Amino acid sequence: MRTDAAVSPSLASALETLRERGLGLRRGSEAPTLERARPSVPTGHPSLDAALGTAGWPRGALALLDAPTGSGATTLALGTLAATQVAGGLAAWLDLDGTLDPAVAACLGVSLEWLLVARPRDPAEAIELAAWLGRSGLIDALVLDLGERSAPERRALDRLAALLARSGSTSALVLAPAGRVVAGSVAGVRVALHRTAWLGIGSDLVGQRVQAVVERHRWSLAGSSTELDLWFGEGRRIDPFVATLAQRQPLEERPALRVVSA
Repeated sequence: MRTDAAVSPSLASALETLRERGLGLRRGSEAPTLERARPSVPTGHPSLDAALGTAGWPRGALALLDAPTGSGATTLALGTLAATQVAGGLAAWLDLDGTLDPAVAACLGVSLEWLLVARPRDPAEAIELAAWLGRSGLIDALVLDLGERSAPERRALDRLAALLARSGSTSALVLAPAGRVVAGSVAGVRVALHRTAWLGIGSDLVGQRVQAVVERHRWSLAGSSTELDLWFGEGRRIDPFVATLAQRQPLEERPALRVVSA
């Protein structure tokens, strides 16, 4: 891995700015955690927090969101970052393919002003940067979005997992459609997402219902599951009653509904 000196000065400066501005908002404002309980960051969904058995994604660990493209992994990850920020934490998104939509992120509750976004050149650089951020101890929740590119190297992910465990401060979510097998063998937590229905209002498609299954958990019992309603981009901000108005629609490969925002 690269040394700290090799990290972009602009990135280091951005992280330091976030640290200085957020120093009074994070850590210390939370209730004391029992030593026997593993520290965690919220998923943004209380039912998933309960299913995990650790009240959220465990800190100092990799967690894989194992889902086909379009099955809600990105939406769930953005919800986690939003919940982390609400709790006073700092968040980062490593966007390998440059597919993160700031407008959608903001509509799902993410404060862009407090979000560190970087675009690594390749999977190796993305993992190195994740390790650097984890070692800094300043980031609470990190999304490592490896996109549709080639699978990352197993050894690099092993090193990242070991470093996160030593720092114990950062929870890293991995989105890796092309490297699900490799990432799944390293991650301490693996949650699979399966779409069970679309959610629509009239002819508008506003979200999807997914089954989240905890398939692996190093610090709790695996096998628990829960249903999550994941809303597309701007739905919740357009109408706060979307959740109560939305109706379950038949699951089809190509639903005959108009997508409000994806």
